[in-house]
Amino acid sequence: MAQRLSEPGINAATSDVFVHGWLAQTWQLVLWNLFHLRRRGMSRWLSSLFFGGYALLLLLTIISHMLLAHSSTPRVGADPIVALAFPGSLQFALGYLGLLAPIFLCIVAGTLVGGDYTYGMHNQMLTRGLGRGQVFTAQVAALALVALLAVGFVMLISTLLGFLIGPLFGLRPVLLAPFGWLGFVLTWLTQSLRYFIYMLIAVLAATIGRSAIAGIGFSVGYVFIEFLATNILFSLVGGLSAPIGRAIVAFVSNLPGTVSNSLNTYATTLIAGQPMPDLDQLPLQLFLTLMYSVILIALSYLIYQHSDIFD
Repeated sequence: MAQRLSEPGINAATSDVFVHGWLAQTWQLVLWNLFHLRRRGMSRWLSSLFFGGYALLLLLTIISHMLLAHSSTPRVGADPIVALAFPGSLQFALGYLGLLAPIFLCIVAGTLVGGDYTYGMHNQMLTRGLGRGQVFTAQVAALALVALLAVGFVMLISTLLGFLIGPLFGLRPVLLAPFGWLGFVLTWLTQSLRYFIYMLIAVLAATIGRSAIAGIGFSVGYVFIEFLATNILFSLVGGLSAPIGRAIVAFVSNLPGTVSNSLNTYATTLIAGQPMPDLDQLPLQLFLTLMYSVILIALSYLIYQHSDIFD
């Protein structure tokens, strides 16, 4: 009974139950991975924590606005309620997403890949005629879709809130110019790519360690190390010699999360309607971001391809 509830429904009246062809079978595996991620209790908990925290921050923003409206002291800075009107609502949501998405999505990736080792799913799939390339491709494709769907959903929700809730407080949403909406789409893609790279780190760690704990622990640890590097090492540059300072800046600036996040700068300037920054570094940043993705995928696949998962 439990097995029936955990599996997607299949119409037993049809004779063509099993699909044929490498791509068709791989796509079925992608849907299977997405189905299991959706049914996991972990996914529900992470979603509840994320959107619960987001709703709490919005509530605190409204309370802060109300307190400022009834306060007789002079205001310092802008009214926080501007975060509820588009495009402020979008920037607010992207900032919140940048804090939690790397950790939460690393947990999702480590659980998906490492959990298959824990529960012996690889043994079942490979002994039933599926190839390692299909299994690995389906996992990576499913995680890429998760990143795209998660970022897209948050951006859509924040946009709707900006157009619906903002006017309740006398804030008029600002319609974007055509290039602004282009920046909206590019922001969705660049942010998704950044989080996908973090997820690939979890995939590599889970493949090496053959467990969800290894994938989650290593990738989340890397996220914290990178966060400390970008916030602490940069602050130490001023007290060091010029060669060492330049080396630290170059090292931190070329970390996977940092260099991929730099792509988002070009997209957000289009949303804000600001002049485009210097594009001299864009080819290098795009190349490094894609190379990080390719290297992480290639290493994970090579390790998976040559590992004995039946021991």
